[in-house]
Amino acid sequence: MAELFQKNRTVITKHIKNVFEEGELVEQTNVQNLHIANSDKPVKCYNLDVIISVGYRVKSIQGTKFRQWATR
Repeated sequence: MAELFQKNRTVITKHIKNVFEEGELVEQTNVQNLHIANSDKPVKCYNLDVIISVGYRVKSIQGTKFRQWATR
């Protein structure tokens, strides 16, 4: 998502945290932890609902383009 919206990973992480803390989405039903071979910790994979929620929160040119695309 950081690459998609051209924002720092910490910014995206903050938005994801807020999406769940504010009750917009439920973390347990929108996140899956995947265990990757030769990796020490699991990778979190977010579903489309999380990506859309973050897309409406992030402030960037790519975020604006995403919102325009999502509402077509």
